This record gives sequence, C-alpha cells and structure tokens, in this order.
Amino acid sequence: MSSPKKTYVLDTNVLLHDPQSLFKFDEHSVAIPVEVLSELDNKKTAPGAVGANARQVNRELRRLFDKRRLEAPAGNRSGTADALVAPLESGGQILIVVNQQLVRKHFDTSSESEHLRTIFPDKDKPDHRIIAATLYLRTRQKGTVVLVTKDACMALKARALGLEVEDYRNDRVETEDAGEYASVQLSASAMERFEQTGDLTLDRLTNGQLHANEYVMLECGDRREPACFTGEKTFRALPLYREFHSGEPGARRGVQLPRGVRVVPKNYEQWIFMDALLDPEIRLVTCFGRAGTGKTFISIAAALAQVLSEFTQYKKLYISRPVVQIGRDIGALPGTKDEKLSPYVQPYFDNLEVLFSQNTAHAAHEDLDTTGTTNRRKKKNHAAKARIFGHPGTLSGAFTVSGGVSSARKPYQWLLDSGLIEIEAMTFIRGRSIGNAFMIVDEAQNMTPHEAKTVITRMAEGSKLVLIGDLEQVDTPYLDSKTNGLIHAHEHMKGHAITAHVRLLQGVRSRLSELAANRM
Repeated sequence: MSSPKKTYVLDTNVLLHDPQSLFKFDEHSVAIPVEVLSELDNKKTAPGAVGANARQVNRELRRLFDKRRLEAPAGNRSGTADALVAPLESGGQILIVVNQQLVRKHFDTSSESEHLRTIFPDKDKPDHRIIAATLYLRTRQKGTVVLVTKDACMALKARALGLEVEDYRNDRVETEDAGEYASVQLSASAMERFEQTGDLTLDRLTNGQLHANEYVMLECGDRREPACFTGEKTFRALPLYREFHSGEPGARRGVQLPRGVRVVPKNYEQWIFMDALLDPEIRLVTCFGRAGTGKTFISIAAALAQVLSEFTQYKKLYISRPVVQIGRDIGALPGTKDEKLSPYVQPYFDNLEVLFSQNTAHAAHEDLDTTGTTNRRKKKNHAAKARIFGHPGTLSGAFTVSGGVSSARKPYQWLLDSGLIEIEAMTFIRGRSIGNAFMIVDEAQNMTPHEAKTVITRMAEGSKLVLIGDLEQVDTPYLDSKTNGLIHAHEHMKGHAITAHVRLLQGVRSRLSELAANRM
C-alpha cells in the first residue's frame, strides 16, 4: 500500500543550495510561495554559486509554467483555483502559491492568522510570510504539509506554530570512510610474502568489500604495514615508505625539495597521504583531516616536489580555497585581486616559509644565544619602521613601510615570480580548463556540492586535483558535515582507478593543538 502524498513547501535556501531540489520529492507535491520567488529575484545577480543557482531555478520554473493558467491543485480541499500548477515527470506536481489569507479580508479573522500575528507581529518579513503560506496550505491541501528549510531559526519558529518541519536531506551523505583505516588480518606466511615482494593477492578478503585505491593496514600479530588495495584482491606496498624503512644506501628519505627542506611524514597516515599525492595514476585525491594533522603542509610539499622535478608533467601548482570568513565581517578589503586574497592565502605562505626557509635545516645546530638574538633584533628594527595598520602589498609577502615597499624577499619568492605557484580565487574558476597542473583546494568542506563539481570538471588532461578539509569545521551557512562539497566529492567519486581517499586523524602541530582538537 502506497503512503499518502504530501505537500513539501520549499524555503529559498533549499533552492539556492540545490536547484534540482524541485525534482527530488518523487510523487509528492512541491509548493513554492510567491515570497520565495521575490527572494530568488533578489539573488539572481549575486556573485558566485548563489546567483548561478538562483538563475537556474528561475529558468526551470519558467520552463515548467510557461503558458499555464491558474488552476486548483490536486488534493485541494476547496477546489478553488488559487495556484499555478504544473505536473512533474515523477508523478507529483509543483505549485506556485499565493497566500489568500494575506489578500482576502474575510480570512483575517481565522484562528491560524490570529495565532501567527500574535507570535510574529511583523508579517512582512519574508520568513514569516513563507511560514504563513505553509499554514495556509495546511488548511487547503489534503495530506501532510511539510516546510523544508535549512534555516535552523526558521525551523524553530515554524515548529512553535505547530508546523511539521524537515531539513533538506536529499543531499546528505553518510560515509564510513572517516575513521581509522580498515585492517586486513594476514597469516604469517602471507605477511612475510608481502614484506619480501611488496605486493600480495588474497583469495578471500576478511573485512568485506574494498574500493579501488583504498588504503588499509595489513596486520599479522605485532607486524603491520600500510598498503593500497589496487583491485582484484591485490595489495601493493607504499614505495616511499618502504625505501625510508629499508636502510639501504641511496634510498629516498622522504621528499627533498629543490632549494628547500627534506619532508619526512611523521606517521602512517601521512605516509599514505604522500603515496596518493605522488601516484601519477591517481588524478583526484580527497582528504579528511582535523586541524593540525598536516593536510596543507604535506600536500604542498608533495605537489612542489613534482612541479619542480625535471621529469614532471605538471607545469605549475594552483592553490585555491573558498573565500569564507570566520567571525564578523571586516568589510570590503582594498586593493587588487591579489591584495584582497592575501589574508585568505596567508596559511600557504606560512607553509612555504617552512619548506624553503634557509634556516630550517640548520636551526638545531645554531647558537640560539647569538644568532637567535641577532635575528630577533633585526626583526624588531624592521618592524619599528613598518606602518601599524599596513596591509600586504602583494601575494609575495612584501609589505608597505614608511619608505615604500620593503626590499626583503621571502625564500619562496622565486616560485611566485616564475609563475610556478599561482593563487587562484574560487570565484574565477568557472569556465577555465586547467591542464598539466597540480591543484590543491584547501578548506574544501566549505564548498557546496555544486561548487565541488565545478572545480573537478575544470581539470583537463595531465592535471591532478587534491581536495582537503575538516568535516567538523564547516563555516558556510546551510552546510554541515554531511552536505558539503568535500564529502560529496568523496562519496560520488570513490572506487575508480583514478581517484583515492585518505584521512588524517593524528595531530602533529603541537600538543596544545591536539588537545584542543580532541576536547573542544
């Protein structure tokens, strides 16, 4: 027996989040209050994905309702024609609803209208009018009427009036690939064979189905080693990890950057991440990692090791991130695009400073009483000449001082001058085709699924994309750990020969950082 049909009233934020939500309620009715149309009209010129999504919804509605007349919706108790109605291929219908209780005077004395005005006197506020439209539909439509919104405050207001409210769940992703790596138990003979040859084929997997390029831990008693599942029940060792632990003369000891430092992963998880980043057959890497686990540092180091190699297919490194502010808005930033981006990309310069600092490799051997004091004195003298409220003049890290632009050059400046590193704003990536490049998108958990798709589809032949982020630090309104672009990209792209997923759980930044990540 089929369940009774429902009417789902969509809030504006649902349509802006997923323009295809119009068609994802199966055989049920989808209602759009006219107030939502006004809000969509205000958003259609907005920059970025918000404006694009508003325009797409407008086009879909225009296509559905072109040349249609006012009629009575199916399931309408009164049978009066008070809505635009269009059928959907799923068997449901879509309604554009005008709340007659705000138009006809004889509806003004209804108990629900009085209740609404008593709780929310400001009936001209869009949220209140959408709630009022939902109350109106509940009196007109047969079956359950549900308000669908991603706005927590609006949901609470609607529930206070006795309305049934739901979050938009169609795009929620449940994944098991966020905790510890799966372990595969081996016999002593199988473990010995893997340690000797670097690959292993098993007739039967002990922990269920594995995806292509899924990383696991092979275990036998106290012996354990990370491995990559290549498909067909076959596992391969991690070459760089093997060389580092072999102790053989000439073996690679991590990754050595030209004119920079040597980077050696600190734990199993970072060795796995490094393997996925260096594998030329893997074109998309998604990475979940808490703060302080080394996501950005390891990805930039592995990327530059390949970009700067003489035998690379990558011509440059692109670094990007969604421009999302934390805390209160400080207003529009002055200057060129580079100057506006500077506060957002400073974390990458911090990592480049470590990777290419001339003092990093020798810091442990210097006399801190003399050299350290001298360096601090130089920095203090230089800072005394700087403007207190200056702002970065370029993405290279030079800053404005009283006498003009500082002549101090950062140790990584040659990478920016030569164009080997390019900082790109996510806003300007639409329409581009990025070929033969290594691209890192940091804070990818702040992208919408649509934005993640846009970025991935920009990758041309010879390019590699790395999406990194922390699912527990989503700063974008109406997104959470189960609806953001990073988890969508992982879930929909996993299992293919050119994609891989890793996760970083162990903090390496400091004991304080790890304590905060665990306890706050």
